[in-house]
Amino acid sequence: MGVKILLAIDGSEPSMRAVRYVANLLGNRTDAVVTLFHVLMPIPPSLLEGSTEYEKELKQQRASWVRDEKAVENTLFAPVREIFRQSGFRQIQIQTTCRTSVHQPDVAYEILLECQKGDYDTVVMGKRGKSSIQTFQTGSVTEKVFRHARVNALWVIE
Repeated sequence: MGVKILLAIDGSEPSMRAVRYVANLLGNRTDAVVTLFHVLMPIPPSLLEGSTEYEKELKQQRASWVRDEKAVENTLFAPVREIFRQSGFRQIQIQTTCRTSVHQPDVAYEILLECQKGDYDTVVMGKRGKSSIQTFQTGSVTEKVFRHARVNALWVIE
């Protein structure tokens, strides 16, 4: 039975350390499948509604926004895929998925949804540096995932 890993990435240095850690640790395992996961920015409200008079222009603006977000996604995933390939992963072992919400993105919530949907064995995240006051006020993504994820293991990489 293969190992299913969800690797949450955002392009930050902590998430790239997590990428390198997983790639180095599991690079020679042929039974490991890593899903690279990223939360996209939500569609701006101004692109969601409009009068029928401006519907054509609104559709063009929406399409442009989607293209721009896909470009961000490709820019983020391409170097990570290469790190995994250089560590011995085959293309079939590297999957990608993105989520976005209609309103403000709640990254922890989106990670938890993906955990539930994908039935992962392990979730891997980079630890962001937040002050204790910021963490107390808003909570961290890592802390929220830690409290609510129903997976066998959660790896937090410093």
